[in-house]
Amino acid sequence: MQVKETPIERILVRGTNWVGDAVMTTPALGRLRSSFPGARITLLTTPRTAELFEASELVDEVLIYRRHKEGWPAFLKMARALLERQFDLAILFQNAFEAALLAWLGGARLRIGYAAQGRSLLLTHALKRSGPHRHQTHDYLDLVAASEEICLGTSVESRELKTSVPSLRASAEQRAAAEALLQRYQIAGTQQLLIALNAGATNSRAKCWPAAHFAALADELIRKLGAQVILLGARTERAIAEQVMAQMQETGAINLAGETSLGQLIGLLDRCALLVSNDTGPAHIAAALGKPTLTIFGPTNEFETAPRGPHAVVIRAEGVECARCMLRDCPIDHRCMRRISSDEVAQRARAVLAEVHDFSSKSEQTTPGY
Repeated sequence: MQVKETPIERILVRGTNWVGDAVMTTPALGRLRSSFPGARITLLTTPRTAELFEASELVDEVLIYRRHKEGWPAFLKMARALLERQFDLAILFQNAFEAALLAWLGGARLRIGYAAQGRSLLLTHALKRSGPHRHQTHDYLDLVAASEEICLGTSVESRELKTSVPSLRASAEQRAAAEALLQRYQIAGTQQLLIALNAGATNSRAKCWPAAHFAALADELIRKLGAQVILLGARTERAIAEQVMAQMQETGAINLAGETSLGQLIGLLDRCALLVSNDTGPAHIAAALGKPTLTIFGPTNEFETAPRGPHAVVIRAEGVECARCMLRDCPIDHRCMRRISSDEVAQRARAVLAEVHDFSSKSEQTTPGY
């Protein structure tokens, strides 16, 4: 399998399109950087995920691919741009046929990715994916391990790597943008406990914990912890956040869903003491930032896609036989999510805050660092 024709000096990585998936590629990017320290690494990704890597030392260049918005002219333009750069190696984290076609037309000498969507003939090395119930971070790490074996003659099984936990860092600009947004709502300083809730899920209604449960949780966090609650999410999730606020008994929560760029979202999550979220992109960001993160799972598989971080916690109802069905709409009574009570999540929230920040009641609001 080893090639070792010429030194690997220019590496192209086709990143993933979804925010959560992009966060899960960071361990593989870190491994790639350490394995090829002298190479220039270019990440090809979409506008949706580009800001994740604004402060990253994992890549040298980010190429923004606008094919979804600009159509096939953007594809041809990018193919020409890649051809000019003369990449020695292309690693395809994205499994689409188009990703392989772009790398092939772009002239990358070695093209490594998974055999999917009939694209194997476009790859110099088409890999088979491992079995189910394996965390997605290892899929990306395996591609880098294959690149090491092909180009360097060495490799390490991804399960043996200690660097399989995603990691992000908020830039100074992202933190400043978040502070400016908070000041617009008269939230200033770092003494009050700031807790974020993410009640939506862009691509699945079944992944959403009921709005009434989020509302009851928000009330509990305000009453018992004196927290300032903010609701986050995409523009398409603003209505769900409004439903949460309409069912709350306490006042003072702020709906920021649809009002943040990705950079501002990263800064806000870096500022928060805790995020409680459905299984969606912000949960992966917060966990990778090292923030206490409670992610509520029902129809999706936490063994494959759970947010990973030093203080990431998965919450799931036990004994639900139809859980992990992967359906986007529940055909019955949504029991996998409804059986998770707001009291249970509030208890888990207090526990993780006490463990990480030693903060358990209103009387302890002087804890710094939020």
